[in-house]
Amino acid sequence: MQEIGLFCGTFNPVHLGHLLIAEAARSQFALDKVIFVVSPHPPHRNNLELLDGEARYSLLCRAIAENQHFQASDLELKRRGKSYTIDTVESLKEQFPDARISLIIGSDNLKSLDTWHRYQDLVNQVRLLVVPRLRVVLAPADGHDARENNRSKQKSAEEMTASLDSSQTLAHYLSLYPQVELVDFPGVAISASEVRKRIKEGKSVLYMVPPAVCHLIDENGYYKLPVVK
Repeated sequence: MQEIGLFCGTFNPVHLGHLLIAEAARSQFALDKVIFVVSPHPPHRNNLELLDGEARYSLLCRAIAENQHFQASDLELKRRGKSYTIDTVESLKEQFPDARISLIIGSDNLKSLDTWHRYQDLVNQVRLLVVPRLRVVLAPADGHDARENNRSKQKSAEEMTASLDSSQTLAHYLSLYPQVELVDFPGVAISASEVRKRIKEGKSVLYMVPPAVCHLIDENGYYKLPVVK
Protein backbone atom coordinates (compact mmCIF):
# COMPACT_ATOMS: atom_id res chain seq x y z
CA MET A 1 0.00 0.00 0.00
CA GLN A 2 1.33 3.40 -0.95
CA GLU A 3 1.71 5.90 1.88
CA ILE A 4 0.96 9.50 0.94
CA GLY A 5 1.30 12.54 3.17
CA LEU A 6 -0.98 15.50 2.46
CA PHE A 7 0.18 18.92 3.59
CA CYS A 8 -2.29 21.72 2.80
CA GLY A 9 -1.70 25.40 3.41
CA THR A 10 -1.39 28.87 1.97
CA PHE A 11 2.44 28.64 2.03
CA ASN A 12 2.55 32.43 2.08
CA PRO A 13 5.44 31.98 1.53
CA VAL A 14 6.78 28.45 1.94
CA HIS A 15 9.69 28.43 4.40
CA LEU A 16 12.15 25.99 5.94
CA GLY A 17 9.78 25.20 8.80
CA HIS A 18 7.26 23.81 6.31
CA LEU A 19 9.92 21.68 4.66
CA LEU A 20 11.22 20.39 7.98
CA ILE A 21 7.71 19.41 9.09
CA ALA A 22 7.14 17.49 5.85
CA GLU A 23 10.50 15.74 6.02
CA ALA A 24 10.07 14.81 9.69
CA ALA A 25 6.66 13.28 8.92
CA ARG A 26 7.94 11.51 5.81
CA SER A 27 10.85 9.94 7.66
CA GLN A 28 8.98 8.99 10.82
CA PHE A 29 6.01 7.39 9.07
CA ALA A 30 7.79 6.01 5.98
CA LEU A 31 5.72 8.09 3.58
CA ASP A 32 6.38 7.44 -0.10
CA LYS A 33 5.66 11.07 -0.91
CA VAL A 34 4.37 14.26 0.65
CA ILE A 35 2.03 16.30 -1.53
CA PHE A 36 2.00 20.02 -0.74
CA VAL A 37 -1.37 21.51 -1.74
CA VAL A 38 -1.55 25.28 -2.11
CA SER A 39 -4.80 26.76 -0.79
CA PRO A 40 -6.36 29.58 -2.85
CA HIS A 41 -7.91 31.33 0.16
CA PRO A 42 -8.83 29.28 3.23
CA PRO A 43 -12.58 29.59 4.01
CA HIS A 44 -11.79 30.25 7.70
CA ARG A 45 -9.25 33.03 7.16
CA ASN A 46 -9.26 36.67 6.11
CA ASN A 47 -5.71 37.41 5.01
CA LEU A 48 -5.07 40.66 3.19
CA GLU A 49 -1.37 39.76 2.76
CA LEU A 50 -2.10 36.65 0.72
CA LEU A 51 0.07 36.52 -2.40
CA ASP A 52 -1.50 35.35 -5.65
CA GLY A 53 -1.99 31.59 -5.68
CA GLU A 54 0.06 30.95 -8.80
CA ALA A 55 2.96 32.93 -7.35
CA ARG A 56 2.84 30.92 -4.12
CA TYR A 57 2.69 27.72 -6.15
CA SER A 58 5.79 28.79 -8.12
CA LEU A 59 7.67 29.48 -4.89
CA LEU A 60 6.66 26.07 -3.57
CA CYS A 61 7.84 24.31 -6.75
CA ARG A 62 11.22 26.00 -6.39
CA ALA A 63 11.44 25.06 -2.73
CA ILE A 64 10.91 21.32 -3.22
CA ALA A 65 12.55 20.85 -6.62
CA GLU A 66 15.49 18.85 -5.26
CA ASN A 67 13.49 16.46 -3.06
CA GLN A 68 12.18 13.46 -4.98
CA HIS A 69 9.75 12.62 -2.17
CA PHE A 70 8.01 16.00 -2.31
CA GLN A 71 5.36 17.01 -4.83
CA ALA A 72 3.56 20.33 -5.33
CA SER A 73 -0.11 20.43 -6.27
CA ASP A 74 -2.27 23.26 -7.57
CA LEU A 75 -5.41 21.12 -7.30
CA GLU A 76 -7.19 23.57 -5.01
CA LEU A 77 -6.13 26.57 -7.08
CA LYS A 78 -7.87 25.05 -10.10
CA ARG A 79 -11.03 24.19 -8.20
CA ARG A 80 -13.83 26.70 -8.57
CA GLY A 81 -15.56 28.12 -5.53
CA LYS A 82 -14.57 27.39 -1.94
CA SER A 83 -12.04 24.64 -1.49
CA TYR A 84 -12.22 22.26 1.45
CA THR A 85 -9.71 19.70 2.67
CA ILE A 86 -12.25 16.86 2.42
CA ASP A 87 -12.67 17.62 -1.30
CA THR A 88 -8.92 17.38 -1.79
CA VAL A 89 -8.72 14.11 0.12
CA GLU A 90 -11.47 12.60 -1.99
CA SER A 91 -9.77 13.76 -5.19
CA LEU A 92 -6.51 12.15 -4.09
CA LYS A 93 -8.30 8.92 -3.19
CA GLU A 94 -9.63 8.77 -6.74
CA GLN A 95 -6.12 9.35 -8.07
CA PHE A 96 -4.48 6.89 -5.66
CA PRO A 97 -7.20 4.32 -4.82
CA ASP A 98 -4.83 1.94 -3.04
CA ALA A 99 -3.01 4.56 -0.98
CA ARG A 100 -3.40 5.55 2.64
CA ILE A 101 -3.67 9.33 3.01
CA SER A 102 -2.07 10.93 6.06
CA LEU A 103 -3.07 14.54 6.64
CA ILE A 104 -0.32 16.65 8.23
CA ILE A 105 -1.75 19.39 10.46
CA GLY A 106 -0.64 21.60 13.31
CA SER A 107 -2.06 20.98 16.77
CA ASP A 108 -3.83 24.35 16.64
CA ASN A 109 -5.81 22.97 13.68
CA LEU A 110 -6.57 19.83 15.66
CA LYS A 111 -8.34 21.94 18.26
CA SER A 112 -10.64 23.53 15.65
CA LEU A 113 -11.09 20.42 13.53
CA ASP A 114 -14.75 20.05 14.45
CA THR A 115 -15.44 23.36 12.67
CA TRP A 116 -14.07 22.10 9.34
CA HIS A 117 -16.41 21.25 6.49
CA ARG A 118 -17.53 17.59 6.77
CA TYR A 119 -14.93 16.98 9.46
CA GLN A 120 -16.37 13.60 10.45
CA ASP A 121 -15.95 12.32 6.88
CA LEU A 122 -12.44 13.76 6.88
CA VAL A 123 -11.25 12.05 10.07
CA ASN A 124 -12.73 8.76 8.89
CA GLN A 125 -10.79 8.87 5.64
CA VAL A 126 -7.31 9.95 6.76
CA ARG A 127 -4.70 9.34 9.39
CA LEU A 128 -3.92 12.58 11.20
CA LEU A 129 -0.25 13.42 11.68
CA VAL A 130 -0.23 16.20 14.25
CA VAL A 131 2.69 18.61 14.63
CA PRO A 132 2.96 20.02 18.19
CA ARG A 133 3.59 23.74 18.46
CA LEU A 134 6.83 25.08 19.88
CA ARG A 135 7.16 25.89 23.55
CA VAL A 136 9.23 28.80 24.82
CA VAL A 137 11.10 28.15 28.06
CA LEU A 138 12.74 31.00 29.96
CA ALA A 139 16.08 29.85 31.40
CA PRO A 140 16.61 30.41 35.16
CA ALA A 141 18.71 33.45 36.02
CA ASP A 142 22.02 33.46 37.90
CA GLY A 143 22.75 36.53 40.04
CA HIS A 144 20.87 39.74 40.85
CA ASP A 145 21.46 41.53 37.52
CA ALA A 146 20.39 38.52 35.51
CA ARG A 147 17.19 38.28 37.57
CA GLU A 148 16.45 41.95 36.90
CA ASN A 149 16.97 41.43 33.18
CA ASN A 150 14.70 38.40 33.19
CA ARG A 151 11.91 40.31 34.94
CA SER A 152 11.72 42.64 31.95
CA LYS A 153 11.44 39.63 29.66
CA GLN A 154 9.00 37.64 31.75
CA LYS A 155 5.83 39.33 30.52
CA SER A 156 6.64 38.83 26.85
CA ALA A 157 7.65 35.23 27.53
CA GLU A 158 4.33 34.60 29.26
CA GLU A 159 2.48 36.14 26.33
CA MET A 160 4.38 33.92 23.92
CA THR A 161 3.54 30.75 25.84
CA ALA A 162 -0.04 31.62 26.81
CA SER A 163 -1.63 30.23 23.65
CA LEU A 164 0.69 27.25 23.15
CA ASP A 165 -0.26 23.63 23.78
CA SER A 166 -0.34 22.10 27.21
CA SER A 167 0.15 18.35 27.32
CA GLN A 168 -3.27 17.90 28.97
CA THR A 169 -5.08 19.92 26.31
CA LEU A 170 -3.32 18.14 23.46
CA ALA A 171 -4.00 14.73 24.99
CA HIS A 172 -7.70 15.62 25.21
CA TYR A 173 -7.98 16.39 21.52
CA LEU A 174 -5.88 13.40 20.51
CA SER A 175 -8.35 11.17 22.33
CA LEU A 176 -11.27 12.51 20.28
CA TYR A 177 -10.12 11.29 16.88
CA PRO A 178 -9.10 7.89 15.50
CA GLN A 179 -5.80 7.27 13.71
CA VAL A 180 -3.89 10.14 15.28
CA GLU A 181 -0.09 10.22 15.49
CA LEU A 182 2.27 12.91 16.77
CA VAL A 183 5.07 14.05 14.48
CA ASP A 184 8.48 14.12 16.15
CA PHE A 185 9.26 17.62 14.90
CA PRO A 186 12.52 19.22 16.14
CA GLY A 187 11.02 22.67 15.70
CA VAL A 188 12.27 25.92 14.20
CA ALA A 189 11.04 29.37 15.16
CA ILE A 190 10.14 30.46 11.64
CA SER A 191 6.70 31.64 10.55
CA ALA A 192 5.39 32.94 7.25
CA SER A 193 4.21 36.13 8.96
CA GLU A 194 7.73 36.78 10.27
CA VAL A 195 9.18 36.18 6.80
CA ARG A 196 6.74 38.71 5.31
CA LYS A 197 7.50 41.22 8.07
CA ARG A 198 11.25 41.00 7.48
CA ILE A 199 10.81 41.45 3.74
CA LYS A 200 8.73 44.61 4.30
CA GLU A 201 11.46 45.91 6.61
CA GLY A 202 14.12 45.27 3.98
CA LYS A 203 15.78 42.48 5.99
CA SER A 204 17.19 39.27 4.59
CA VAL A 205 15.14 36.07 4.74
CA LEU A 206 17.84 33.87 3.22
CA TYR A 207 17.91 30.52 5.05
CA MET A 208 14.51 31.25 6.54
CA VAL A 209 13.37 30.28 3.06
CA PRO A 210 15.40 28.17 0.59
CA PRO A 211 17.88 30.15 -1.54
CA ALA A 212 15.87 29.52 -4.74
CA VAL A 213 12.74 30.87 -3.06
CA CYS A 214 14.62 33.87 -1.70
CA HIS A 215 15.88 34.65 -5.21
CA LEU A 216 12.38 34.45 -6.70
CA ILE A 217 10.93 36.67 -3.96
CA ASP A 218 13.66 39.29 -4.56
CA GLU A 219 13.33 39.05 -8.34
CA ASN A 220 9.58 39.69 -8.28
CA GLY A 221 9.40 42.04 -5.31
CA TYR A 222 6.95 39.80 -3.47
CA TYR A 223 5.72 40.96 -0.06
CA LYS A 224 7.48 44.32 -0.21
CA LEU A 225 4.20 46.19 -0.43
CA PRO A 226 0.82 45.34 1.10
CA VAL A 227 -1.42 43.33 -1.21
CA VAL A 228 -4.39 45.41 -2.39
CA LYS A 229 -7.56 43.38 -2.79
